[in-house]
Amino acid sequence: MATIKLPAVLVGGSSTSEVRVDGDTVGDLFENHAAEHGPELKDSVVENGEIKEFINVYVDGTPVDGLDAEVPADAQVRVIPAASGGR
Repeated sequence: MATIKLPAVLVGGSSTSEVRVDGDTVGDLFENHAAEHGPELKDSVVENGEIKEFINVYVDGTPVDGLDAEVPADAQVRVIPAASGGR
């Protein structure tokens, strides 16, 4: 089972959380997470069958660019919204 590290801004909490989810691909992880915990995370990350433009997903520290990226059983998956702003 992979572990997804979720920033508070995507899950409405006050701190980063972790959840263990089954899945062979990044897309499987988000589908299985939605089935068990509700669609909020998937809706925040996925749009039209792709990872949203300003969301970064890493599997064991390596950036992935699609939902079909493979996920090893014991992987650490991080979901990070892109930061912007300032002058």
